[in-house]
Amino acid sequence: MGIIKRIVKWIEEKKIFVRERKSNTQRALGMLLYRAGLSYNKTAVFVNASYEAVRKWYRKGRKLFEQTLEAKKRKRIAIDEKEIRINGMKVFIWAASFSNEKIIAVYVSYGRSYFEAMAFLKRVKRVCKGKMPRVFIDRGKWYPWALKRLGFERYTIVRFGPRSAIERFFGNVGWRIRKFWNAFHGMHSIESVQNWTEAFAGFR
Repeated sequence: MGIIKRIVKWIEEKKIFVRERKSNTQRALGMLLYRAGLSYNKTAVFVNASYEAVRKWYRKGRKLFEQTLEAKKRKRIAIDEKEIRINGMKVFIWAASFSNEKIIAVYVSYGRSYFEAMAFLKRVKRVCKGKMPRVFIDRGKWYPWALKRLGFERYTIVRFGPRSAIERFFGNVGWRIRKFWNAFHGMHSIESVQNWTEAFAGFR
């Protein structure tokens, strides 16, 4: 089954859209075109919709990400965070990956400390079942204390390897933000960045 048909099937099963002004195929295509690199305006032209409609479709796409947040037994995960600026606003995006591929949790914060690490790791813990997995981290001083407080007793400090999937994810996020978000004037709320990042991770 093609990816557009899969998204349409998901939209219809979950009853994501109540109104039928546009077909679910148009919505699925709009989500994919924006994710692929087109702006909201250019995507709107392709799918014969408004800028605002495409934006709302993509935001609803974050539910695709939420589908992956079921608790499972995980042997090892990798976590990391990256500073990103959007129109001069500094935020930190935190991410966790499983099996060096799938992004299983993301979190956006204004700061980077033990407290933000705790908030992020609580999201990670919700998708882990049974014995907590081994966690691969960098040398960030905010991780060890937060990990132990939440029951992640086993962790290993590494620079590459298991953390490469997250580095690729951050590279994609950075490229997307530089390409479009930095062209949007005005400040963005932490909630809007969180919603956008979840949707981005889900489509990825």
